[in-house]
Amino acid sequence: MADKRISRVPTAPMLELDLKYEPEYRGEVKQHWNVTFAHQKKISVYGKRIMARVIDQIRDNDYQLRDFYQLHISSILEGTDIEPETAYSKIKGALYELADVKWEFESIEKKEWYFRHLLDTTREQRVGYKDGIITILLNPQLAPYLVKAAHFSKFPLHGYMNLKSWYSMRFFEILAAWQDKGYWEVPVEDYRQYMDCWYEYDKRGQVKKGKTGKALMKYPNTMLLIANTMKEPEKELAGTDFEFTFTPIYETTRPTRGRKKIIRFRFELKKGPVLKDIPASWLENAATGSIIARLREWKVTDANIVKYAPILKQEGALELLKAWELKNRSNRHIDDKLRYCNAAFVRAGKQALEDAKQAKIDAKNEAAEAKLIVQQALNL
Repeated sequence: MADKRISRVPTAPMLELDLKYEPEYRGEVKQHWNVTFAHQKKISVYGKRIMARVIDQIRDNDYQLRDFYQLHISSILEGTDIEPETAYSKIKGALYELADVKWEFESIEKKEWYFRHLLDTTREQRVGYKDGIITILLNPQLAPYLVKAAHFSKFPLHGYMNLKSWYSMRFFEILAAWQDKGYWEVPVEDYRQYMDCWYEYDKRGQVKKGKTGKALMKYPNTMLLIANTMKEPEKELAGTDFEFTFTPIYETTRPTRGRKKIIRFRFELKKGPVLKDIPASWLENAATGSIIARLREWKVTDANIVKYAPILKQEGALELLKAWELKNRSNRHIDDKLRYCNAAFVRAGKQALEDAKQAKIDAKNEAAEAKLIVQQALNL
């Protein structure tokens, strides 16, 4: 008897998904504030990484989305022990998730509601994967939230792409948005929505209810919510710019007897608020003030000085200044100081951050080895 099951082999030939351009990354994600502070559905970290790499390719001077975005699988797998040859199922699963993601829009009066799919799967060019290349087509109707967004938040990809928990990634995004204040304080109900721990919904978008008729919610107990959503971020963000301390805030009065209820969460960045302006103490100091003046002469912006001078230290800044002076006296004159010197300063700062991070890892490993040697000696 003939097998009448529907074959998954396509009736039309697969379109080419080969690399059409070489992706260029600026190292940060810049997205509409409403996207960062939205009720995002929990997906795999691979889906989050793919979207981060896509948005990272959108430039400030872009006026519309590209027809499609492409990226190497290696840019998604960094920081993992998964080999590109065995990553097919991970990427396939992530693309399945992203194809199902919908952005919902609802009026404040709750009289109007609609949604848009994140990906565009209606065109001839296809969303897919081939020979290590991932191709993504974003829904062009979402362009106002991704291109030329008037009110946006941004976060660096440094330290983000190797996170292993979706909750850690959400903390990273949100804490980066509040970095200028140095803390994030949020009502428990809002926190639940940001972390996809709100009411559970069925396929029709209706709230699921238990046997007693009560609406079902993920981690309904606040202590369960804290334990299951904060433990991983606290561990993974330790030692980064977004390392935080957590404080529960209780209600001040309670109409009935019983333990006071936690109504808000407060997360304090251990490094405090990020500097926006060069501190007066830096300018007044004879050594640092002189270096800052020279950096300004080379058109290095104050924002970059504030961000990278502490990690480069005086020695690193002086080395750069010396290199620029030598280059300017050669036949390779620096014509565009603003562009060239800022790029070099940022590049050196990021490398210094990587070096410091590696040095910390090496020191930790050496301490562990020393402890093991001592223990072995004591056991002799």
